[in-house]
Amino acid sequence: MTYVVEVPIAVETPVSESDSDVRSIIRLPGFIRLEQLSSDRSRYQLTFEVEGGSLQDATDAADELIGEYEDALDAYRPTLLGPLAPRSSGS
Repeated sequence: MTYVVEVPIAVETPVSESDSDVRSIIRLPGFIRLEQLSSDRSRYQLTFEVEGGSLQDATDAADELIGEYEDALDAYRPTLLGPLAPRSSGS
């Protein structure tokens, strides 16, 4: 089953779409989007999907995958602002 994970993140400096690390996140497994949440450009919502046979499996997969996204955004010092709470995508 496919689960969607939406997690708000804060960054210390605005994310630059010209940064090769930022551009590379679109190639990470499950990437859907990274969108700005506020006008101060310090908050974004990262949306990605994971596969899992159960909600617990999906949560475990999301916990592992979020590290790859954090590594790609490391220069911006990302901080997760909420829990990883996968929800069924209905697929």
